[in-house]
Amino acid sequence: MWFYLLAAGLLLHTYFWGMGLACLTLPRIWRRWWWVFAPGFGLALQSVVVWTGAHLSLAGTQAYAWAAELIPASLVIVAWWRGPDWRQASKSLVGAGGAVILVVLAGWFLLSPMATTASKPTTLSLGSCDAADYAAGARVMREFSRVDRTGFLGLPEVTRVRSTEYFYDFWLRLNHFTPSAFIAYGGVILDVPGHELTGLTGVVFHLMNVPLLLFLARLALGLRGKGLWGFAGLMAFSPLQTYAIDQCALGQLLATQAVLLLTVVVFGAVRLRRPWVLAAPTLAAFGILAGGYNLFLPVCLAPAGGWLLVQATAGNRWRIAMRVVLMLAGMLGATALVFWTRFAGLFERFSLFEEYNFGWPIPRLTPEGWMGMVSDAGLHSWPTGMRVLLIGMVASGWLMGVLLLWWRQRTRALAAIMFVGPVALGWAILDHGTLTRANASYDAYKLVSVFQGVLLVGLGGWFVAVQDRRRGLRIAGSAVVAVMFFMVLVAGFRFHQAMRQAPLRVDRTLLELGRLETNDRINSLNMRVEDFWARMWANTLLLRKPQYFVTHSYEGRLNTPLRGEWDLSDSLVRVMPPTPADYLAVNERFHLVRVAAPGRLLVRLGAGWYGSERESNRIWQWTSGDAYLHIENPTGASVRFELTLQARALEAQSVEVILNGQVQARRSVGLSVESIDFGEMHVPPGDSVLLLRGAEPARSPGAGEGRKLSLAIEGVALQVISGRNP
Repeated sequence: MWFYLLAAGLLLHTYFWGMGLACLTLPRIWRRWWWVFAPGFGLALQSVVVWTGAHLSLAGTQAYAWAAELIPASLVIVAWWRGPDWRQASKSLVGAGGAVILVVLAGWFLLSPMATTASKPTTLSLGSCDAADYAAGARVMREFSRVDRTGFLGLPEVTRVRSTEYFYDFWLRLNHFTPSAFIAYGGVILDVPGHELTGLTGVVFHLMNVPLLLFLARLALGLRGKGLWGFAGLMAFSPLQTYAIDQCALGQLLATQAVLLLTVVVFGAVRLRRPWVLAAPTLAAFGILAGGYNLFLPVCLAPAGGWLLVQATAGNRWRIAMRVVLMLAGMLGATALVFWTRFAGLFERFSLFEEYNFGWPIPRLTPEGWMGMVSDAGLHSWPTGMRVLLIGMVASGWLMGVLLLWWRQRTRALAAIMFVGPVALGWAILDHGTLTRANASYDAYKLVSVFQGVLLVGLGGWFVAVQDRRRGLRIAGSAVVAVMFFMVLVAGFRFHQAMRQAPLRVDRTLLELGRLETNDRINSLNMRVEDFWARMWANTLLLRKPQYFVTHSYEGRLNTPLRGEWDLSDSLVRVMPPTPADYLAVNERFHLVRVAAPGRLLVRLGAGWYGSERESNRIWQWTSGDAYLHIENPTGASVRFELTLQARALEAQSVEVILNGQVQARRSVGLSVESIDFGEMHVPPGDSVLLLRGAEPARSPGAGEGRKLSLAIEGVALQVISGRNP
């Protein structure tokens, strides 16, 4: 239940921030649609407030969030005092009621697997670790001031990214500021920690986009009734958007809001013939984009700008087109005055793309995928025969829509062409890049996902047919729309199943790391956490402690010499020093060892191990037969230790421990987990190899399992006895 209540709270709070501005600034003819524009206004205004608070060096949103609530409250009061148009307001309730039902259904569909998986709100992901990054930014803006150099925030050797030395400045200049600012502000108002909001924020951002798409479809295609609701439903349940939500791609979802808003503005400005009356929503759209996903600024107007150019040339409407361009340029300039560092940071952001191949390979999304007709939660396409049929269905619908609209209103027909053309061209260029760079498919997906709402309008010919006066065309259109919607829901249920077993989640073991911030014994940390998700969240939860990384973990988390006093690890292997004060077990997953502890050993897994698996609070790794441990002894003297395994076997057998080629011990391992003492042994200075070898060969357990398994190891403990072998 708390997932739903927090999501509703964030959504309604954003409406509260935007409704006054929407009622005060929208042209009178559009004022009854205030509920369409309120989320965009709310996001932009709240972003500016947090941006201002950051530059005034206030001590985070916790210091000013409640006082800032006076801003939207005052705007609502002024709008009310000016006098609402009750006639227009009552007309808008019909559309708003349908939108509310659609948003509630989509919200339930997207949140229910999260609510089923976790007993209380937390962040889950299907694979991306972006959520921890957004949460880190949110915590920075919630608890710290820009000039604060506490702990991790004062380590430029670790946090430097291009021209930004400190972690806070990295968020203001280069990283996705607005999503983290939204979490930082909302967390204070709702009185919840960032990890409870980060995952469901993506759902909230997506739901804010649905009313805007409704309005664009009505404006650009003239859709009404069931055609309009079917069209909006396709976006509300779209697997492309669900993929972004379940991968916690918050900036991308915000960019969708901005692109839809700008497209509505351009189309509406030409129709109203008074561009400057739409200056406010234009400013809001540019503000959302600049603060949230500024890398889309150069292309955000591609579909709308292409349509405007065609209007000017083919329709000889140069005068109105130039007035629209001037208005857009003026609002872009005003946005740049506020978010200047975000604009200046664009050059550095794109240079980072040249240096690092961000993302991961994603299946190629051809036109049927643009509509959301994919087969599973990995965005894979359907088999070739089905795929050809679906592409034909999409292409014929687009062509039919262009022809139907051409005979009615050529402005709308040109929109159907230009809303598809520039995006399709951009996708083709990026998709071609997969020949030389695998992750180019990730960029192609991002482009299609951000512009999906606009693409759907361009490809919405079958929805136009649904409301045609010819009965045969209506039946054909309804049948095709039903097929599209069914296939989108099929993919949606695949996501539903995948999120119920989400591999990445913020659980108790992670959250308990936060207690280390108040432990005076822990002054600084070397992040030897192997799991990427856990390492990123550990960074977020321990910002008040200096942290050093073995690997380049993420932007703003560079690998440097390890200067920490303690090693933080989530390894299956625990090396416990002879002095208890030099070791701290946080929980069953994480532990710390003092770097200066006598007899310190560094152990890492070698060949013969499968990845980690977990069930509840148990974590284990299977061996594939011979399993190696590499032991580094940096002390300059032999180190004695006692070896203990927490293990079980696929079939009962004896297991040998072989150290540097010498058999040290042989013990029996049964079918249930038990603690097995292999006795005392020692390693010389330098590198050593320890081998676990079962008497029985590894085999498949059956039931479709392709791996060959031997031992399930839940823990390897090396209790150091002394720093020198007698």
